[in-house]
Amino acid sequence: MKKKSFSILLCIALSAALLSGCGASGNAPSDSAAAPDTEAETPPQTNAGSSMTLQLAHVNPGTDDDNLHHTCLTFADKLNELSGGTITVKVVGDSQLGTDREVIEGMQMGTVDMSFSMNSSLGSFLPALQVFDLPFLFGNREQVYAVFDDDAIMDPLKQQLYEEAGILILGMGDNGFRNCLNNIKPINSMEDVKGLKLRLPENAIWSDCFSSFGASPTAMAFSEVYTACQQGTVDGFELPTASVYSGAYWEVCDYYSLTEHLFTALDLCISGMTWDSFTEEQKQWVQEAADYAMEENRRYIQEKEAGWLKEIGENMEVNECADKSGFTEVAQKVYENYADEIGQDLLDTVMNKVASVQ
Repeated sequence: MKKKSFSILLCIALSAALLSGCGASGNAPSDSAAAPDTEAETPPQTNAGSSMTLQLAHVNPGTDDDNLHHTCLTFADKLNELSGGTITVKVVGDSQLGTDREVIEGMQMGTVDMSFSMNSSLGSFLPALQVFDLPFLFGNREQVYAVFDDDAIMDPLKQQLYEEAGILILGMGDNGFRNCLNNIKPINSMEDVKGLKLRLPENAIWSDCFSSFGASPTAMAFSEVYTACQQGTVDGFELPTASVYSGAYWEVCDYYSLTEHLFTALDLCISGMTWDSFTEEQKQWVQEAADYAMEENRRYIQEKEAGWLKEIGENMEVNECADKSGFTEVAQKVYENYADEIGQDLLDTVMNKVASVQ
């Protein structure tokens, strides 16, 4: 009986020792690593020492010299460095994860982590952002950067998008001014645009703008443009120099006219679900990498753009648009039509900032 009692006591003591050892282990969950609500559609909270891979999508060719792809790779390399290799970014180009709009919707659902998308695609989710899609708003890059670097203008927009759409803008990128390509004739004035079937992104302002110019705009996914021009479904489209070069669109269009009707603002965005899963240190790494990538984006495109345009000119006819007066006059009506939707106060603030920079 005594032997049996001793055995029981010995088992109890051993069990207590084992439990005490587990409680002292560094593997015990902390408050910051608590299990998420299984009903919520948010990713689990990550620990600072854990490894993860983020997907960063864009619609342009996945070639190293493409402006969007170069910027995304810059971000990926910098974040890998800052995080000590604990955060890897997989850059996915060529519209593999869908159109800009589809990728943005994916970020809202938590199926896509990040995107480097045209600002025009975000206007559907926050109308105020359409202010950057107004025709002939900017006359040069200095004006663009002055607005993008003004926290008083940008911070409220970023916060509103984060709160209302679950998407955070980490930085505003530069893909240059947009110009018209077509297979019919050079564009020297607004008269030359009339009747042209031009592909445009899915954007109400841009569509209304070109309708006012007298063109016949057709909304179409960017991935379909090459074939559409090749088959004559459309007469042409419009793109900045950087994208004409990386896509080699001289293979399907004969004329490139420097209308400079719109500036192509790019938004480096992250899903709110992904962002909220980060520790404060991880957020700092991500934002620092984004700031670095945006600086490199500006340097890269300004260094390369003249060379890209020269090569384009060796493969298709390039011309300056001699008379933009008709375009700019009609553009003012577009401003009036969208002032309420954008917000007159914001529109005035941006225009005043632009006017203050020559």
